[in-house]
Amino acid sequence: MSTVQPERVLPSPLLGGIYRARRPTGPVVGLLVVLFCLLVGQAVAAVVLVSAFGLPMSALIGGELGLTTQLALMLSFAGASGLLALWILVKERRPFGSVGFFPASRIGAHLALGAVVAVVLLSVPVGINLLGGQFEIGSVRAAQIGGALVALIGFAVQASTEEILTRGYLMQVTYRKWGLVAAIAFQAVVFAALHGVNANVSVIALVNIVLIAVMLAFWALAEGALWGVCAFHAVWNWWQGNVYGIEVSGMDIRTTVLEIGGSPGSAPLLTGGGFGIEGSLLTTAVLAVAAVLAALAYRRKLARSQAG
Repeated sequence: MSTVQPERVLPSPLLGGIYRARRPTGPVVGLLVVLFCLLVGQAVAAVVLVSAFGLPMSALIGGELGLTTQLALMLSFAGASGLLALWILVKERRPFGSVGFFPASRIGAHLALGAVVAVVLLSVPVGINLLGGQFEIGSVRAAQIGGALVALIGFAVQASTEEILTRGYLMQVTYRKWGLVAAIAFQAVVFAALHGVNANVSVIALVNIVLIAVMLAFWALAEGALWGVCAFHAVWNWWQGNVYGIEVSGMDIRTTVLEIGGSPGSAPLLTGGGFGIEGSLLTTAVLAVAAVLAALAYRRKLARSQAG
């Protein structure tokens, strides 16, 4: 039976969850657990949801995503979270909330901060592209606002699941065996690899996915929980796809408030091409600055906790 590590020696309360496990998992098995949850849990849930929504099984292949198809695919991530919850409760014998939702203080403030930062960071490269003529607004679809708001539910499930699996569970089990630097690097590589199978992925896109993973890792460590990063991730994806109408990691979403796309002759290095704004060099610059700021915020938080 493992003993609980004193909180004062932990780099962040976020990492303390694994020390509540009576039968903790190591990083290699932890990675296999994450992959199993995604492949099996999400696949089973997707089949059930597609059937329940009256969609053809071909909807699972992808392509253009209408609102119902988008919801079915995004909500299917709940299957992965469910399998991980079973593993944590039954095998590791610790509360599921210990994966990153303790402490549960100032939740509203953390959620609001995550949402605002996501909109601001995303709007910088999009705004530069609009001002520079690389992007153009094709149409404004006020009638789709209701559908876009409903779509946020799906992205909340999808994004929170990815945060739970990577910045939560995988970072915890890796830290326990290999230390903090390895934990941050490991989850970032895994997170990028999971996105490497998406449509129209590029080297720049993968670099940006790594930067997002590093930024969110430091953010979660500084906060000590996953509330803020879950909100950031959900709004980041939703605002790209359902508000701006830009591809989200290669996904072509059709329920959009705006329809922003590349102008004739626009440069994919700036617009991100078919992968979306996450494949843009402008986004690389924004995320690099954000990652540095998140690391500095974590260092300040760590220094204050050690001084106290």
